[in-house]
Amino acid sequence: MRLGLMWALLRFQAPLVLSLCAPPASRAEPSVSVYGLLDTTLRHATHADAGGSSLFSMNDGAFTGSRLGFRGTEDLSSGMKAFFSIEQGLDPSAGTLMQVTAAANYGQTAAPAGRAFGREALVGLNAGSAGTLTIGRQYTLANVYSGRFQPNANPNQEVLALLVGHQLIRQDNMVQYTVDAGPVSASVSATLGEGMNGASWAFAVAYKADGVDAAAYSSSMHNVDNSETRRVLGTGAAFKLASGWKAYLGTMKRRDSLSRQTNTVWVGALAYSAGSFVYTLSAGEDRQRRVAAGSRQLAWLHVDYLLSKRTDLYVVLDANRITGAYPLTAFMTHRGQQHGAALGVRHRF
Repeated sequence: MRLGLMWALLRFQAPLVLSLCAPPASRAEPSVSVYGLLDTTLRHATHADAGGSSLFSMNDGAFTGSRLGFRGTEDLSSGMKAFFSIEQGLDPSAGTLMQVTAAANYGQTAAPAGRAFGREALVGLNAGSAGTLTIGRQYTLANVYSGRFQPNANPNQEVLALLVGHQLIRQDNMVQYTVDAGPVSASVSATLGEGMNGASWAFAVAYKADGVDAAAYSSSMHNVDNSETRRVLGTGAAFKLASGWKAYLGTMKRRDSLSRQTNTVWVGALAYSAGSFVYTLSAGEDRQRRVAAGSRQLAWLHVDYLLSKRTDLYVVLDANRITGAYPLTAFMTHRGQQHGAALGVRHRF
């Protein structure tokens, strides 16, 4: 399977390689930009500490993580461009690095203290209609394409997210190739593993036109010693309804080959925009079987007020419920229900 995927990557890259051989033309000067986002929430939650009492905390953004990034491009002529992106995550409450990985597994090397550029670190070539090739630490295709059928993509805080824990957000040592053909886009990726973190492959396709944004993806990830394989399959769509209204619906299934753990997740949402306000109501469920059978249900209401193009103020009300033997999450210490309320401020620069 891995050899077949690498052959597919090489075959897809043929048009990109040919474009490198085209005669030179005029080139624009290289450009580098600095950008960032700071997003901080104050949250009160029930059943959150070791004694089961309420907890008041300051956290990174609810839906978007705080970051500092650098990106640049260079025109190589004949429609070809080189580019890079390095982006670090940070916790604004303490200024510490984010994207901590306790141990190497499923395509990620160990980083117990966080990463200097943990959100993204890649270099790539864009050849227009021939496609885009990127190499480095990148977002998984499952994370990117599932974000198309969720109103705020995949939420940054675990308390609001159901999919990311199964399909992962980012992986190291990744080669990715994407082609856009009108309303259709397709991507293929592979992580090399290198004997340190487990190899993986993924494929995704999407369609966007006439008020519909649909996506489907499949991935297979191996643990460090190749004894366990996690397979993920997901699909969903976003639909524009009446003026200001948008609906979202998606599902994902995870299966582990050795432990036989199976998770079936569904997510749905309805969003409405009016002037400077955006209202979003979302719900979902993660049902786990065969290992620690049980479920987690989640619902949240998000009201966002746009103070400007760069700054917004938002409120999130959330409710989580864990039943059966479903594993306890990091934000809940007891089975049953937790209710939370958060106030957030986000600024882009």
